[in-house]
Amino acid sequence: MTEPRPRDRRPRPRASVAALLTAILAPLAALPTRLDAQTSPASVSTEGSVHALGRIEPATGLITVGSRPGQRIDEIKTAPGDEVAAGQVLAILEGRKQAEAQLALAVLQQRQVEFKRKSRRDEINLERSQFDKTHGPKVQAAAKLAGELRKLLDKATPLYNVGSLVGAADPAKLEQGGRYVELLAKTTQAELDKSLLDIEAELTAEKRKLEDAQLGDENPDFQLAAAQVELAKAGLEQTQVVAPRAGKVLDVIGHAGEVGSGQLLVMGDVSALVAVAEVFQADVLRIKEGDAATVAIGGETIAGKVTKVGSLVGRNQAASIDPRALKDVRVVKVWVALDDPGKAARLINLEAEVEITPGGGG
Repeated sequence: MTEPRPRDRRPRPRASVAALLTAILAPLAALPTRLDAQTSPASVSTEGSVHALGRIEPATGLITVGSRPGQRIDEIKTAPGDEVAAGQVLAILEGRKQAEAQLALAVLQQRQVEFKRKSRRDEINLERSQFDKTHGPKVQAAAKLAGELRKLLDKATPLYNVGSLVGAADPAKLEQGGRYVELLAKTTQAELDKSLLDIEAELTAEKRKLEDAQLGDENPDFQLAAAQVELAKAGLEQTQVVAPRAGKVLDVIGHAGEVGSGQLLVMGDVSALVAVAEVFQADVLRIKEGDAATVAIGGETIAGKVTKVGSLVGRNQAASIDPRALKDVRVVKVWVALDDPGKAARLINLEAEVEITPGGGG
């Protein structure tokens, strides 16, 4: 026969099932019996006001300043907290010395072209001055000479029968005939010189137009020199990063010696700040521009005013630490300008609690 098992002599707990349930459910009894339908990490409506979480940022937004990816960073010329002016150099990238040399060469070539241009202009001006001073007297002298010779020729022509002098053996007649021919030649030459001076005067105006065009800014040679300088300047600008506007450097992402990944630093104008609140979609229709608001940060409350109400519904980014709050809600961004930005200027992106009074804009 099988021997009976010995009875377990260990003491057993005497707590009842009811006691166990009471111990488990007791902490839960302290929680609210239900959650407010509007409770969310984004916003809560209580007594007519709208509460929402938000972040502090510049009124003009955060600016991420970048460089061309893959380009090595030679020098960072600023640090977090620095105030910078628009156009100020923030960083130097590789290839700077080569770009400076190319610019110097382009500038030298442009100077060479301009030197030749000026020299030619001076030469032309001298020629024009000489022409203007001498052409008139030359014309007068030529006209006078041609006129006098024409008078002599007109008087001498009836006295000489040139045809009868041909073949004549009389030396006197031959001499007279030679003088007549010489007078005719001089008269013809003088009248020709006078005509050439008149023609030169007529063509001078056209000549000067051509010279001015050759020395003008429309000449491709001069445009090419200027374009080469601009191209070299553009190449130099590619080796530096400048501030797109005045503001404060908030964070430096890149470092000297490393190959840039695109983002170099973050900056913003902290002279005017806003709290970008995430308002629950059911509450945002009650809010309008100009509504009064308060922004609580670091134990201080700053007055403000709604300056912009968004129109795009999206998922909340701010999250409450309250375990009872909903974690995924649909919200609309609302911008609240701070009356006193100095209190929040040190910590951009700081989380803030925003309370908006609909219709409380005064």
